[in-house]
Amino acid sequence: MKQIFVVAILLSFIVCVLGDCYLQHPPGSNDRNDEQNTNRDNGNHLFDSQNNAKGGYCRGPMLKYYAGSNLYVTWTNQHGCGGNPNVWCNVILQYICGIGSPNDLTTYIRDGSVTDTIPNNIGAASVTDPNGEPTYALHETFDYYTKCSQRQRNMGLFIADREAQGGLTPGSRDARFTRQQNNADQHGYECQEEREYYPYWAPSPWKDIAIFTQDTKFCNFYKTHSENVQGRGQCADTNADGQTGNSQSSCTSGGDTWSSTSSHGIPAPACLTLPENTDNHLGNNVMGVFNNFFWKLPDSESCLSDPNGCHCVLRIRYNISTGDVGPNGNNPDSGFIDWTSNANNSPVKNDEIALQDGLGHQLAMDTTQFGRTFQDRSHVFNLVKRPASLTGKVWNLNVRGKRGNIVEAYPATEYQFAPMELTVLVNDHIHFQWTGCDKNPAGNAGEGTDQTDRSNFVQLPCMSCNIPVDDNWIKNHANQVLFPDPNVRKRMAYLDQEKSGQCLTYDQLNAKNNNNQNAVETDVQNCMKMNQADSYFDGGAVLMTNPNTYHYMSSRNNNFSNRSHKGIINVSTALPTWGIVLVVVGSAIMVMAGAVGAMTWYARSHPHSSVASWVNRM
Repeated sequence: MKQIFVVAILLSFIVCVLGDCYLQHPPGSNDRNDEQNTNRDNGNHLFDSQNNAKGGYCRGPMLKYYAGSNLYVTWTNQHGCGGNPNVWCNVILQYICGIGSPNDLTTYIRDGSVTDTIPNNIGAASVTDPNGEPTYALHETFDYYTKCSQRQRNMGLFIADREAQGGLTPGSRDARFTRQQNNADQHGYECQEEREYYPYWAPSPWKDIAIFTQDTKFCNFYKTHSENVQGRGQCADTNADGQTGNSQSSCTSGGDTWSSTSSHGIPAPACLTLPENTDNHLGNNVMGVFNNFFWKLPDSESCLSDPNGCHCVLRIRYNISTGDVGPNGNNPDSGFIDWTSNANNSPVKNDEIALQDGLGHQLAMDTTQFGRTFQDRSHVFNLVKRPASLTGKVWNLNVRGKRGNIVEAYPATEYQFAPMELTVLVNDHIHFQWTGCDKNPAGNAGEGTDQTDRSNFVQLPCMSCNIPVDDNWIKNHANQVLFPDPNVRKRMAYLDQEKSGQCLTYDQLNAKNNNNQNAVETDVQNCMKMNQADSYFDGGAVLMTNPNTYHYMSSRNNNFSNRSHKGIINVSTALPTWGIVLVVVGSAIMVMAGAVGAMTWYARSHPHSSVASWVNRM
């Protein structure tokens, strides 16, 4: 077990302060599906988030991304990270992908049609609803969960004083029981032990994208032990007693079979320092923006050969700790705290009474939670092959946020473009695409038909402006127009609504609704409010040809006094203008210098020539 202990302790110093972590883009589910309640229906739906039940985004139609394109990932975490001295932290980004066709429902990654937790039996994944769609959501498989439930929990982990209080006694529990989650509640087919520790020592379907750490001296460890590059071992229940060891020795001694699995065969994850975040704040970091990362989407997944591409999910885990238990706990030289600090050796005790100057202070410590991992996952998105026509880089431009004012939407956000400012090069493509939900809580603030999310794209003459450019501006500023093709402009601004044949003029809407302006604005035939648009819009990948800075907004959602739904696109050449000038001037000087040098050499070798006479006069 010793080798298992060494790997197991990596995140075991994660110590709890109440906190939350939410994916803001792509939209994190926080265990939601498409329910319209303010709070999610089921916190055990797919995974254990430990987040506030109000968080998460209602599911809209599936987004489609091109393999190898660049996706802007943003999130908020409540209790600090980066250089914040109050906590230690790790943030881990991972993904999982599977074939995009439902050829095998036992492995088909999907959101499902209900919010119920998938039953713990082998046939549950194959259950379908009356429409023939899979009933239950699925990320991890039943086989994965079964192996977790048979695997002995890792005895090398720090579990504080839980052993001394009769919990988690040696040999009595499997990998579903941890210090943080010691009742083995089922959350989809997630394995609790894998959820709370990184890198995990048994095979996991999750592939690493990036690790943000407080202390980059651990980066080499993270990269070396990532399953991206290092295989794992696992024990098969050969004797069918429902129990397996978690090391080769414990496996074979129990009459079972140990085997090794290969790595995921992809590069090691990026390892970075996260900018400092204020604690007790779900918003911008000290740099003035949300935590963010540009993820180059995978382009070598085997499922890309499927006609429907891949179904994928993005996962974020946020681990926070304090200096009470590590990395400067009872074993400061190790850098981590482990099983040697359990029971009476634990540096923290449940509801501990601390003494100072002879006076007692009873602390609010729950050692099942004083060490905590938070999590969020995206809804399923579609990853497809990139067409050969898309040369250069492809950048995704989407919309994040949900219907509602700042209070109603929190801890999600109001509408914003993602990213709000995007810088690309000439000949890059931008893939314009967004999705929305039609089951937001009734009555939440917003424009257009109640409960619906809709967004569009119209160019502005300046960032502080709130009235879009008109036909005269477009005529007089042809070199400043983002979409020279009027058909593209119309699609982005009007979302193909005219194809429905249901759009009414303003006068017709007034007549229909007896001049009731609220009814006019929410009428489904009011195309000026995007009410006839589908909840999903794909504007396609548009080639950027003209270097400039462009400003834009959503005419439906932008409201100067309440919320700003605007963005900036910077299209530049490979070098800025001053750089191009410098290169041109430098090249000219080099040519002139070369010419002078050649003439000087010729003059010296031909002293009586006219060239020599000219050089001598210089």
